[in-house]
Amino acid sequence: MSILTSPRGKVEVVHCRRTESRDIFCIKNLIRKFTQKLFGRLNIIYLLEKANLAITLCNDKEEIMAHATFLDYPNWNVANQEDWVSMFWELDKELQCTPLNTLFMHLFVAVDEYSTGCCKEIIWSVFKAVPELHFIFLIVPAYMSLV
Repeated sequence: MSILTSPRGKVEVVHCRRTESRDIFCIKNLIRKFTQKLFGRLNIIYLLEKANLAITLCNDKEEIMAHATFLDYPNWNVANQEDWVSMFWELDKELQCTPLNTLFMHLFVAVDEYSTGCCKEIIWSVFKAVPELHFIFLIVPAYMSLV
């Protein structure tokens, strides 16, 4: 359990758990126009079926505060699913990412007021749950700004 504080001072006690199929409706409700620009139009059911790891962050009332889906290949078709490593090594020969130590964030949604804290909590939980994980990549279109 962790405590998140919104910029307005509101506090939520949260915990992470594996995503369940019953969460899909709430996850869809957290999708905004910005989410679609950042990750594209996604079929949530298909994405969860293919996910290597899907994490949901809930408050103490079991209301969904955030969700992230991770797969073992890049999104946005930036590289072949089976051979993305060679493309990454062309970009940076020092980068020691492999399919066994790398995940790609294909979706992240959160209650707007808590999005930064939720993202930090989910990332921390993923690295804690998967000790052999060294890298999490977020690939976004070049025209997008995360700021």
